[in-house]
Amino acid sequence: MRKSIIFISFIIALGVSSCNSSKESNGGQEEENIKKTCLNDDLKKIISTETIRTSVENKEILKLTGSVSYDEDKVYKFVPLLSGVVQHVGFSLGDYVKKGQILLEISSTDLNDMVAGLNEAELKLKIAQRQLSATQNLYADGVASDKEILEAQADVSNAQFEIKKTKASLDIFGGNIEKGVLVIRSKNDGYIVEKNIVNGQQIEAGGEPLFVIGDLSRVWVKANVYTGNISSVRRGQSVNIETTAYPNKHFNGVINRISNVVDPNERVLKAIIELDNQDLLLRPEMMATIDVYLDHQVHSMAIPHNAVIFDNEAYHLIKYNNDCDLEVVDFTPSYEDNHYYYVSDDHLHDGDRIIGKNSLLIYNRLIGR
Repeated sequence: MRKSIIFISFIIALGVSSCNSSKESNGGQEEENIKKTCLNDDLKKIISTETIRTSVENKEILKLTGSVSYDEDKVYKFVPLLSGVVQHVGFSLGDYVKKGQILLEISSTDLNDMVAGLNEAELKLKIAQRQLSATQNLYADGVASDKEILEAQADVSNAQFEIKKTKASLDIFGGNIEKGVLVIRSKNDGYIVEKNIVNGQQIEAGGEPLFVIGDLSRVWVKANVYTGNISSVRRGQSVNIETTAYPNKHFNGVINRISNVVDPNERVLKAIIELDNQDLLLRPEMMATIDVYLDHQVHSMAIPHNAVIFDNEAYHLIKYNNDCDLEVVDFTPSYEDNHYYYVSDDHLHDGDRIIGKNSLLIYNRLIGR
């Protein structure tokens, strides 16, 4: 009940505090009524005033869009060097895998000759080792000659070389032959950041990577630099990054480098910001907004966000001269940060007072809403 009485009293007070003044137009035109609002005691209780100050510390900010990517200097990309069929896929996108973990099993006709060669070499090695052992026994009894010992040792070495050569070829293909298939194991610890393979898929030698393992403890943020902004962006500039996933969290860094080649799909240059990501908050493909702090400082008026009204595609504020002299000022921000709009305007000066809290209420009264 008490709240209702206070609300009604406020409406009455607001109505009383508004008065009409008239102005005669030149040439005998009709008088036009202008709404004038005075701040009474009730209004003063629910609003606040702010004092504008000249900002010389803040640097001009350029806003860019971009996305999070894995560190391309710390990745393992598996590209098949033979054709075949995938028999088993042992991971999903985003999985954490350890070094040595089985990721793929591939069967291929290209492996048949290699498997046969490896089996033959392993058989020859067993025979050569037995022959060497027998020859050594005979040599100890004085029956075998030095030449026979050397020949037996050479046969073992040749068989070992053939096995080593075949396994080296398999390493080029990225795996080992186990149970008649090519088994692909992880080369390092990391996360599966790309996956382009499913069970039963036919693969061809070359082409796109079947999977990519990335180290997400450090990530890249790639900012899109359009041709009109190329002259303003350079290596070493400080940046503040926000993501759609964490709208209230800020990531600070610097531009580490700028690509020299225009991205053929987006028609932009990419500015690379490297960030530590030990807590794994940032993931590949997250969308990001990047504030680039430009090198030159500007002198401008700092307007708090809560004092600004955006209406009819324009920015407005209420300049406070006295309780009965309130002025709507339109302005165009030069730039903004998380707390202020920055503006250079002849109507605003250092020390001017403006309405902060509940400025929209006063704005609506002044324009007659």
